[in-house]
Amino acid sequence: MALPLTAVSLAAVGLAGCSTAAPDDAAIEEAGASNVLIDARSVARLAPGERLSVDLGAREVVAHVAFDGLDFSRVDIAFGEGKAPLSDVMAPLFSHPYSPLEAQDGRFVITADPANIPELTADDIAALEVERMIAREHGSRTPGAQPQSIDDCVEQTIYFYVDIEINGTVQSVLCAHTIVVCGSTTCDMQTHNGHDYLFCDGQESWTDARATCASQGMSLVTLNDAEEEAWVNRLASAHSTQKWWIGLNDRASEGAFTWDSGDAVSYTNWYPFEPNNVGNEDCAQLNRFYPEPGWNDEPCSLHLRFICESD
Repeated sequence: MALPLTAVSLAAVGLAGCSTAAPDDAAIEEAGASNVLIDARSVARLAPGERLSVDLGAREVVAHVAFDGLDFSRVDIAFGEGKAPLSDVMAPLFSHPYSPLEAQDGRFVITADPANIPELTADDIAALEVERMIAREHGSRTPGAQPQSIDDCVEQTIYFYVDIEINGTVQSVLCAHTIVVCGSTTCDMQTHNGHDYLFCDGQESWTDARATCASQGMSLVTLNDAEEEAWVNRLASAHSTQKWWIGLNDRASEGAFTWDSGDAVSYTNWYPFEPNNVGNEDCAQLNRFYPEPGWNDEPCSLHLRFICESD
């Protein structure tokens, strides 16, 4: 399914959708007894040898799954009499283009009955039965506490079915994934260690990429340590093994590299013999030497994919 400039946000619309926010037990409990939270905390509360079992065969059940740190081996998904480990049952979901495993701090909502998602209309549900995947707009996106105008951005939620099987019984379950559409560049939003990141596949100059990030209240990505860089590299390369702009640059003073975010440069990972400023190269990027890691400097006028990060 092709979608225009987008930040695939993992942000929930009510309780139906995926969210970068931490699961809220109270909110889920207030929504009704049919809402079940599956996260690392709920598994940690189990007694030794006990397993968490969620019966999606009961069609009113809505499972809110936070995959970050979740021990799949202690969670079963059931359809009536049959049950199987979540990792086995959800294999079709994990391999889906909107897999929740791509969000380290992600949250996913799964239900057997689309009527459990209150924003879906009867026409939406009818369309889902035919198309198996639909996108619905929710109006203009407003970045929290940010003054920038992004009137051309709208929220879309992707609703899609996956078929899962337990003991020979196939069950279709509905998932929801919210994205932000702003033109012709597609940006996948992910969350890591409390920061939002946009992985944007539209190819722009460094300055235009910086402006796009700023329009979302963000900066070109700052990489503060090897762990963050490894996470960013993994997700970026999953989208494209081509080059990606990051926020490091020496545009103001040759050789004095600074981050677009204004953060101090406390960590770098230049590839051997880089930066070399061949051809007035003032802006840094990832994946020049893929699959080997290491940063490279390039002319800022090149049009590359780019990564934004929230402050």
